[in-house]
Amino acid sequence: MKKHFLAGLAVVLVICSCSLSSLNPFGGEEKKAENETGVNHYLWQASLDKLSFMPLATVDATSGLIVTDWAAMGDVKNEQFKINVQVLSKELRVECLKVSVFKRVLEKGQWVDAEPDERLSRETEKAILVKARQLYRNDLAAGAE
Repeated sequence: MKKHFLAGLAVVLVICSCSLSSLNPFGGEEKKAENETGVNHYLWQASLDKLSFMPLATVDATSGLIVTDWAAMGDVKNEQFKINVQVLSKELRVECLKVSVFKRVLEKGQWVDAEPDERLSRETEKAILVKARQLYRNDLAAGAE
């Protein structure tokens, strides 16, 4: 059931995304995009879009930090996850995004920190990067830059 849960969460994160085959979904392009607060607009918006299925605890566009609250996924009620995303720069680059996924399990009525699957952090990061690439390409197609 745990494998099904992780697979389901990965599917939720990558839904409507294109291929994840490249580690750098921006193809080496170093275009910059920034909103009023100085973080990369595409990475910021993609992060908010991909985390929209979870309750948000902190959203700070100035520091580029998004922190979700603990939430159970699907029908698995004895596990909860929390995701931290930080946009580190104004640049549209893979290195400018940091994703951390935390996990806890219910044991004897108490929530206990558990070791999250590192693959889940990587897949979450990839899903955000792919979404940011889509947003960037949509703006290019519309004539905005």
